[in-house]
Amino acid sequence: MKLRWLLPLFAIVPVGAALLAIQSCGGVGGATKGGGGGGGSTVTQDFLNLLPPAQKNASYIGADGCVAGTCHGGKGAAQLASTTNGPDDPIYAHWKNTKHAAKGVTCERCHGPGSVHAASPAKDNILTFPKSTDPVVCAQCHGPTVDQYNHSIHNELIEAPVEEAGSNPATYGRASRCIVCHSGLMRAQFTEQGVDPATMTDDQFKQVSSDTIAIEPHTATCATCHNPHSQTGNLNADGEEKQIRHKTFNTDTSQIGPGTTPAQFTNFDHICAQCHNGRGTDPADAKLNSSTARPPMHDSPQFNMLMGVGGVVGSGAVQSNTAHATAPGQCSKCHMPNGRHTFTTSYDISCSPCHTTADAAARAESIKTEVLSGLVDLRNRMATWAKATFPGQTGNDTFWDYTTNVQAQGFTPPNQASVVIQVKRARYNYWFIIRAGDYGVHNAPYAKYLLQVANENLDAIGVPSGLHSNMSKSSMLQLIQSDKTRAHLAEEGE
Repeated sequence: MKLRWLLPLFAIVPVGAALLAIQSCGGVGGATKGGGGGGGSTVTQDFLNLLPPAQKNASYIGADGCVAGTCHGGKGAAQLASTTNGPDDPIYAHWKNTKHAAKGVTCERCHGPGSVHAASPAKDNILTFPKSTDPVVCAQCHGPTVDQYNHSIHNELIEAPVEEAGSNPATYGRASRCIVCHSGLMRAQFTEQGVDPATMTDDQFKQVSSDTIAIEPHTATCATCHNPHSQTGNLNADGEEKQIRHKTFNTDTSQIGPGTTPAQFTNFDHICAQCHNGRGTDPADAKLNSSTARPPMHDSPQFNMLMGVGGVVGSGAVQSNTAHATAPGQCSKCHMPNGRHTFTTSYDISCSPCHTTADAAARAESIKTEVLSGLVDLRNRMATWAKATFPGQTGNDTFWDYTTNVQAQGFTPPNQASVVIQVKRARYNYWFIIRAGDYGVHNAPYAKYLLQVANENLDAIGVPSGLHSNMSKSSMLQLIQSDKTRAHLAEEGE
């Protein structure tokens, strides 16, 4: 598998420089206010490089030229709900209500000069999908923001889900819909237009895969989260219209809860949680007995953890209360402070005004240490059960785990029917917590509650308790991370 690993995050200083001028950002092309940023001094040239050969010598015709005849003007209000791209397309009518229009940012600002296209409409003589989704298009005006995005994990691409979706669409990509979250091109052009991967032809599906890897190798771009042509009514945490495709606040978790299907959870109406959810993971006993090959949740149940849904729970009241779940903007409140697009948190501004920097740091350190210690203790208890249940067998201290994880360590796993349901419940919660990756910061009460439930299940079958770890926090984290890495490799067949 080929990976584009995330660059180290560091203080980002947008670089302003003299750029090749087409026209100002308040017009139809070129840089803004002397520099678009976006990573350096080549933004305008990078934009020109995106243009197809037939457009290189085209001239600007203005927005009115794009609505001539029946091109992009539509037929008025009756057409505003249309999402088609072609004759009678109301893109212009939508755009007129946006901040782009108010600032004089017209069609050609993003799609390049249109004279050749207007004379002979064809997609190979105007900048269009997929290249029009390149972040450099937005960097012409939003340079500092794109600088930040360039250092985010959204700019990276895990190629395996996209490659596998393209190589075997009928059996892999169609059913799992992995490409819906791993390819910004798929989400912006198809999913957001109501097209389900299951209805696409092989050629269409493979084309998106190849375009993602060869042309726009990003998990998500600006256009994945924002609709450049329309106001959406989905306001940010400050109540501002930012043309965000989905809500930033949603407490209805029925679409991502246990047992929901890929068609449901990949279309969840939340701009972050449409991808950062547990993929409908199901903690019911029947599912725990049937899904034993690998941990049955993706490495993304962050929103499930935030909202306190998706783990194995006990018979009493579920402890899932946290103020984080009802904070304005939810994920964006902490991960996009001041609109920052690195999507990273910092105690000083992410946690303000609820916490001081010192208080936030102390709380995070404390809960992470407590949850990591609880995970290691739970792991030790499950290993103790496994050694007692499978005495004398090589690698038996790993036999509590899922089949592929045991195999990844070079051992022959036991028949999963030999793993009792109490251990299956405990290991499920173990993996749910570590795959959320926050170690309690998103929702401390729920993370600790899931550990409690796991231990209660082991108590019920007499597994010794009190096996507390004396490891340092860094050592505990290294142990847990090694489990996550091993699971990734097992799932990828490496």
